[in-house]
Amino acid sequence: MAGCRMIGARAFVLLLCWCCFLGWIAQAKGQAAEPPETVDMHQHHHSHQMNIPSGASERCEAKFAYQPGTLGPEHWGQVCSSGQMQSPVDITRAKTMPIPPLAPLEFHYQPAELDMVNDCNHHLVKVRFPDNLWLKVARKPYRLSEIDFHEPGENAIKGKRPAMSLQFVHLSPEATFLIVEVPVVEGKENPLIGTLWKHIPVGGKEQVTSNIKINAMDLLPADHGFYTFRGSLTNPICNEGVAWFVLKHPIEMSASQIAQYRQYYHDTARPLQPLRQRPVLESP
Repeated sequence: MAGCRMIGARAFVLLLCWCCFLGWIAQAKGQAAEPPETVDMHQHHHSHQMNIPSGASERCEAKFAYQPGTLGPEHWGQVCSSGQMQSPVDITRAKTMPIPPLAPLEFHYQPAELDMVNDCNHHLVKVRFPDNLWLKVARKPYRLSEIDFHEPGENAIKGKRPAMSLQFVHLSPEATFLIVEVPVVEGKENPLIGTLWKHIPVGGKEQVTSNIKINAMDLLPADHGFYTFRGSLTNPICNEGVAWFVLKHPIEMSASQIAQYRQYYHDTARPLQPLRQRPVLESP
Protein backbone atom coordinates (compact mmCIF):
# COMPACT_ATOMS: atom_id res chain seq x y z
CA MET A 1 0.00 0.00 0.00
CA ALA A 2 2.84 2.39 0.90
CA GLY A 3 4.50 1.53 -2.44
CA CYS A 4 1.34 2.50 -4.34
CA ARG A 5 1.19 5.82 -2.49
CA MET A 6 4.85 6.52 -3.41
CA ILE A 7 4.24 5.77 -7.11
CA GLY A 8 1.18 8.01 -7.04
CA ALA A 9 3.17 10.84 -5.45
CA ARG A 10 5.90 10.57 -8.09
CA ALA A 11 3.31 10.64 -10.88
CA PHE A 12 1.74 13.75 -9.31
CA VAL A 13 5.15 15.52 -9.17
CA LEU A 14 5.80 14.72 -12.86
CA LEU A 15 2.34 15.98 -13.79
CA LEU A 16 2.89 19.18 -11.79
CA CYS A 17 6.24 19.85 -13.54
CA TRP A 18 4.62 19.33 -16.94
CA CYS A 19 1.77 21.73 -16.06
CA CYS A 20 4.34 24.37 -15.03
CA PHE A 21 6.15 23.87 -18.32
CA LEU A 22 2.92 24.28 -20.32
CA GLY A 23 2.14 27.37 -18.26
CA TRP A 24 5.31 29.23 -19.17
CA ILE A 25 4.96 28.22 -22.83
CA ALA A 26 1.47 29.72 -22.81
CA GLN A 27 2.76 32.86 -21.12
CA ALA A 28 5.52 33.13 -23.71
CA LYS A 29 2.89 32.99 -26.46
CA GLY A 30 1.10 35.89 -24.85
CA GLN A 31 4.23 37.99 -24.62
CA ALA A 32 5.05 37.73 -28.34
CA ALA A 33 8.74 38.34 -27.62
CA GLU A 34 10.36 40.87 -29.90
CA PRO A 35 13.28 39.93 -32.15
CA PRO A 36 16.59 41.85 -31.90
CA GLU A 37 15.13 44.70 -33.97
CA THR A 38 11.76 44.37 -35.70
CA VAL A 39 10.09 41.60 -37.63
CA ASP A 40 8.82 41.97 -41.15
CA MET A 41 5.90 40.21 -42.81
CA HIS A 42 6.45 37.96 -45.83
CA GLN A 43 3.55 37.32 -48.19
CA HIS A 44 4.67 34.09 -49.84
CA HIS A 45 3.06 30.74 -49.05
CA HIS A 46 1.93 31.53 -45.51
CA SER A 47 0.69 35.09 -45.15
CA HIS A 48 0.54 34.80 -41.33
CA GLN A 49 4.24 34.08 -40.97
CA MET A 50 6.74 36.61 -39.72
CA ASN A 51 10.49 36.56 -40.10
CA ILE A 52 13.61 38.10 -38.59
CA PRO A 53 15.41 40.78 -40.63
CA SER A 54 18.20 39.27 -42.72
CA GLY A 55 21.02 41.09 -40.99
CA ALA A 56 22.43 42.30 -44.30
CA SER A 57 23.63 45.90 -43.99
CA GLU A 58 25.45 48.57 -45.96
CA ARG A 59 27.66 49.32 -42.97
CA CYS A 60 29.27 47.23 -40.26
CA GLU A 61 28.57 49.38 -37.20
CA ALA A 62 27.70 47.01 -34.40
CA LYS A 63 25.92 48.61 -31.46
CA PHE A 64 27.02 45.95 -28.99
CA ALA A 65 30.07 43.79 -28.36
CA TYR A 66 30.85 40.56 -26.52
CA GLN A 67 34.17 41.77 -25.10
CA PRO A 68 34.36 44.08 -22.05
CA GLY A 69 34.24 47.77 -22.90
CA THR A 70 31.80 50.56 -23.61
CA LEU A 71 29.69 48.26 -25.85
CA GLY A 72 30.31 45.11 -23.80
CA PRO A 73 27.77 42.94 -21.95
CA GLU A 74 28.16 44.92 -18.75
CA HIS A 75 26.66 47.90 -20.59
CA TRP A 76 23.82 46.14 -22.40
CA GLY A 77 20.70 47.94 -21.25
CA GLN A 78 16.97 47.36 -21.23
CA VAL A 79 15.86 43.81 -20.42
CA CYS A 80 19.49 42.60 -20.74
CA SER A 81 20.21 44.11 -17.33
CA SER A 82 16.77 44.10 -15.69
CA GLY A 83 15.38 40.73 -16.82
CA GLN A 84 14.99 37.84 -14.38
CA MET A 85 14.95 35.00 -16.96
CA GLN A 86 17.97 35.75 -19.11
CA SER A 87 20.01 33.42 -21.34
CA PRO A 88 22.39 31.70 -21.74
CA VAL A 89 22.58 29.65 -18.55
CA ASP A 90 24.63 26.90 -16.96
CA ILE A 91 22.41 23.82 -16.71
CA THR A 92 23.42 22.24 -13.42
CA ARG A 93 20.12 20.56 -12.55
CA ALA A 94 17.15 19.19 -14.46
CA LYS A 95 13.99 17.19 -13.81
CA THR A 96 13.78 14.17 -16.09
CA MET A 97 10.36 13.69 -17.64
CA PRO A 98 9.26 10.94 -20.04
CA ILE A 99 7.89 11.55 -23.53
CA PRO A 100 4.93 11.80 -23.17
CA PRO A 101 3.89 13.81 -21.20
CA LEU A 102 6.89 15.92 -22.27
CA ALA A 103 6.35 16.87 -25.91
CA PRO A 104 9.10 15.82 -28.35
CA LEU A 105 10.72 18.05 -30.95
CA GLU A 106 9.16 17.05 -34.27
CA PHE A 107 11.64 18.12 -36.97
CA HIS A 108 10.42 18.13 -40.57
CA TYR A 109 13.12 20.25 -42.23
CA GLN A 110 13.21 20.13 -46.03
CA PRO A 111 15.87 20.99 -48.65
CA ALA A 112 16.13 24.71 -49.45
CA GLU A 113 18.40 26.88 -51.56
CA LEU A 114 21.51 28.08 -49.80
CA ASP A 115 21.01 31.57 -48.35
CA MET A 116 23.84 32.90 -46.17
CA VAL A 117 24.39 36.21 -44.39
CA ASN A 118 27.57 37.56 -42.84
CA ASP A 119 25.84 39.60 -40.14
CA CYS A 120 28.67 41.83 -38.99
CA ASN A 121 26.39 43.92 -36.78
CA HIS A 122 25.44 40.86 -34.73
CA HIS A 123 28.89 39.20 -34.89
CA LEU A 124 27.78 35.99 -36.55
CA VAL A 125 27.27 34.04 -39.75
CA LYS A 126 23.73 32.79 -40.36
CA VAL A 127 21.86 30.53 -42.77
CA ARG A 128 18.36 31.73 -43.68
CA PHE A 129 15.34 29.71 -44.82
CA PRO A 130 12.20 30.38 -46.87
CA ASP A 131 8.64 30.29 -45.53
CA ASN A 132 7.96 26.97 -43.81
CA LEU A 133 6.30 25.23 -40.89
CA TRP A 134 8.99 22.61 -40.36
CA LEU A 135 8.97 22.18 -36.58
CA LYS A 136 6.15 21.09 -34.30
CA VAL A 137 6.15 21.06 -30.51
CA ALA A 138 3.00 19.97 -28.68
CA ARG A 139 1.12 20.19 -32.01
CA LYS A 140 2.13 23.83 -32.46
CA PRO A 141 3.93 24.70 -35.74
CA TYR A 142 7.04 26.87 -35.92
CA ARG A 143 8.92 28.44 -38.80
CA LEU A 144 12.67 27.79 -39.03
CA SER A 145 13.86 31.33 -39.71
CA GLU A 146 17.63 30.92 -39.52
CA ILE A 147 20.59 29.04 -38.07
CA ASP A 148 23.07 31.22 -36.16
CA PHE A 149 26.63 30.15 -35.36
CA HIS A 150 28.34 30.97 -32.06
CA GLU A 151 31.91 30.35 -30.92
CA PRO A 152 31.96 29.04 -28.24
CA GLY A 153 28.50 27.63 -27.67
CA GLU A 154 26.37 29.74 -25.36
CA ASN A 155 24.51 27.47 -22.92
CA ALA A 156 26.74 25.39 -20.64
CA ILE A 157 26.19 21.95 -19.13
CA LYS A 158 27.63 21.67 -15.62
CA GLY A 159 30.02 24.54 -16.23
CA LYS A 160 31.27 23.45 -19.65
CA ARG A 161 30.52 25.20 -22.92
CA PRO A 162 30.96 23.41 -26.27
CA ALA A 163 33.54 24.56 -28.80
CA MET A 164 30.77 26.03 -30.97
CA SER A 165 27.00 25.82 -31.27
CA LEU A 166 24.32 26.16 -33.90
CA GLN A 167 21.17 27.97 -32.82
CA PHE A 168 18.11 27.02 -34.86
CA VAL A 169 15.90 30.09 -34.44
CA HIS A 170 12.17 29.43 -34.88
CA LEU A 171 9.15 31.73 -34.82
CA SER A 172 5.55 30.82 -34.08
CA PRO A 173 2.69 32.41 -36.05
CA GLU A 174 2.33 34.77 -33.06
CA ALA A 175 6.02 35.76 -33.38
CA THR A 176 7.20 34.03 -30.20
CA PHE A 177 10.66 32.49 -30.28
CA LEU A 178 11.73 28.87 -29.90
CA ILE A 179 15.47 28.23 -30.16
CA VAL A 180 17.09 24.81 -30.51
CA GLU A 181 20.79 24.92 -29.65
CA VAL A 182 22.98 22.15 -31.06
CA PRO A 183 26.41 21.80 -29.42
CA VAL A 184 29.50 21.23 -31.55
CA VAL A 185 32.54 19.18 -30.55
CA GLU A 186 35.84 18.81 -32.36
CA GLY A 187 35.95 15.62 -34.40
CA LYS A 188 35.61 14.56 -37.99
CA GLU A 189 35.03 16.94 -40.86
CA ASN A 190 31.40 17.88 -41.45
CA PRO A 191 30.55 17.82 -45.19
CA LEU A 192 27.66 20.29 -45.00
CA ILE A 193 29.67 22.73 -42.91
CA GLY A 194 32.40 22.50 -45.56
CA THR A 195 29.84 23.64 -48.15
CA LEU A 196 28.58 26.47 -45.96
CA TRP A 197 32.04 27.84 -45.20
CA LYS A 198 32.81 28.09 -48.92
CA HIS A 199 29.86 30.45 -49.41
CA ILE A 200 30.23 32.93 -46.54
CA PRO A 201 29.83 36.40 -48.09
CA VAL A 202 31.79 39.49 -47.10
CA GLY A 203 30.73 41.39 -44.00
CA GLY A 204 27.25 42.82 -44.14
CA LYS A 205 26.21 40.93 -47.28
CA GLU A 206 23.69 38.22 -48.09
CA GLN A 207 24.40 35.61 -50.75
CA VAL A 208 21.83 33.24 -52.24
CA THR A 209 23.19 30.28 -54.20
CA SER A 210 20.11 28.87 -55.92
CA ASN A 211 21.87 25.89 -57.49
CA ILE A 212 22.89 24.51 -54.07
CA LYS A 213 20.25 22.94 -51.85
CA ILE A 214 20.86 22.19 -48.17
CA ASN A 215 18.79 20.37 -45.57
CA ALA A 216 18.96 21.53 -41.96
CA MET A 217 18.27 17.93 -40.87
CA ASP A 218 21.91 17.24 -41.77
CA LEU A 219 23.01 19.60 -38.99
CA LEU A 220 21.15 17.73 -36.24
CA PRO A 221 22.48 14.80 -34.21
CA ALA A 222 20.71 11.45 -34.54
CA ASP A 223 19.46 11.63 -30.94
CA HIS A 224 17.18 14.63 -30.31
CA GLY A 225 17.18 14.40 -26.50
CA PHE A 226 17.12 17.83 -24.87
CA TYR A 227 17.00 20.13 -21.88
CA THR A 228 14.30 22.79 -22.00
CA PHE A 229 13.70 25.95 -20.02
CA ARG A 230 12.39 29.46 -20.39
CA GLY A 231 14.85 32.22 -21.22
CA SER A 232 15.66 35.15 -23.46
CA LEU A 233 17.40 36.22 -26.62
CA THR A 234 21.15 36.35 -25.98
CA ASN A 235 21.96 39.71 -27.55
CA PRO A 236 20.35 43.13 -27.16
CA ILE A 237 17.49 43.70 -26.58
CA CYS A 238 17.46 40.34 -24.72
CA ASN A 239 13.66 39.98 -24.69
CA GLU A 240 12.33 37.17 -22.55
CA GLY A 241 9.60 34.62 -23.27
CA VAL A 242 11.90 32.41 -25.40
CA ALA A 243 11.49 28.64 -25.26
CA TRP A 244 14.99 27.12 -25.25
CA PHE A 245 15.76 23.50 -26.18
CA VAL A 246 19.42 22.57 -25.71
CA LEU A 247 20.21 19.23 -27.34
CA LYS A 248 22.12 16.78 -25.17
CA HIS A 249 24.07 15.27 -28.04
CA PRO A 250 26.52 17.20 -30.26
CA ILE A 251 27.44 17.21 -33.91
CA GLU A 252 31.07 17.18 -35.01
CA MET A 253 33.25 19.62 -36.91
CA SER A 254 36.93 19.26 -37.64
CA ALA A 255 39.48 21.43 -35.88
CA SER A 256 40.20 23.20 -39.16
CA GLN A 257 36.49 23.97 -39.70
CA ILE A 258 36.22 25.49 -36.22
CA ALA A 259 39.40 27.49 -36.86
CA GLN A 260 38.03 28.68 -40.19
CA TYR A 261 34.92 30.07 -38.53
CA ARG A 262 37.07 31.84 -35.95
CA GLN A 263 38.62 33.84 -38.78
CA TYR A 264 35.24 35.55 -39.12
CA TYR A 265 33.96 35.68 -35.53
CA HIS A 266 35.13 34.30 -32.20
CA ASP A 267 34.30 34.66 -28.50
CA THR A 268 30.67 35.40 -29.39
CA ALA A 269 28.95 33.89 -26.35
CA ARG A 270 27.19 36.11 -23.87
CA PRO A 271 28.32 35.64 -20.24
CA LEU A 272 26.27 33.04 -18.40
CA GLN A 273 23.19 34.40 -16.63
CA PRO A 274 21.70 33.28 -13.29
CA LEU A 275 19.36 30.33 -13.63
CA ARG A 276 17.62 31.25 -10.38
CA GLN A 277 14.58 29.07 -9.67
CA ARG A 278 13.60 28.41 -13.27
CA PRO A 279 12.49 24.82 -13.87
CA VAL A 280 14.65 22.85 -16.31
CA LEU A 281 13.12 19.73 -17.81
CA GLU A 282 15.14 16.94 -19.43
CA SER A 283 13.95 14.34 -21.89
CA PRO A 284 15.04 10.73 -21.27
